[in-house]
Amino acid sequence: MSMPNLNAEHIRKHTIALSCKSKAGHLAPSLSCVEVLSVLFRDFLTYDATDPRSESRDRLIFSKGHGAYAYYVILNRLGFLPDYELEHFYAEGASIKGCLTRNPDYMIEASTGSLGHGLPIAVGIAKALKLRGMNNKVVCIVGDGEMQEGSNFEALGLAYRMKLDNLLIIIDANGLQAMNRVEDVGLDNPRLSKVLSSYTDFFHDLDGHDEAALHEAFSPFFSGQSRGMFSVVFANTIKGKGIGFIENSVNHHFRCPTEDGYVLEADDE
Repeated sequence: MSMPNLNAEHIRKHTIALSCKSKAGHLAPSLSCVEVLSVLFRDFLTYDATDPRSESRDRLIFSKGHGAYAYYVILNRLGFLPDYELEHFYAEGASIKGCLTRNPDYMIEASTGSLGHGLPIAVGIAKALKLRGMNNKVVCIVGDGEMQEGSNFEALGLAYRMKLDNLLIIIDANGLQAMNRVEDVGLDNPRLSKVLSSYTDFFHDLDGHDEAALHEAFSPFFSGQSRGMFSVVFANTIKGKGIGFIENSVNHHFRCPTEDGYVLEADDE
């Protein structure tokens, strides 16, 4: 069985088309993490498309559950998410919602979108796997604005104390949250990066759209070199990446994409 096309630009265009077709509004936060997801699924995560509940699978907790459209696209290309689910995304009565709803058969490990919950869930799963003597990896993708939730820092403290070296935390640091800039609400991203780096020796601050840099940063974790500590990758990204007029725009966190310009501009990138 050949590997499905997980090229980041193809995923990005498919994500834009999905949002336009379904009139689903959280497009911009879905576009900032495309390369992160592409590299993870293409090069690192262990999974079995014929058995989404396989005990040997790695666990991905997508905490910024409102920005999951690219995740849906990848799950569909891998065979976890049926075509009919993607075709009816965001429709009345559909099982695939604007925010993630747990469905192990689709390799959706947790219901997320109520921010500040994904990382504590990931810490619990990582500890449970340790207690069972299993070597599976746990990856949690968290928004930078979401890091203002106190539950995340409680989870970080537990992960540090319990030496959860099977946990990788990826911060999608696009600098925006809902209707404001992260720096105008909480810690600016340079300070947040510095705080997170104090928790672990296995820390990388990088361009979240540079696939080579992402691959290099993920490799020590997945090869088992990060012993005794969890890992953090602080991925500096662009919200709305790929559509010039919504990139880094506070006004496009949740906006229904109705103009043909969304698709036309994406095709020009």
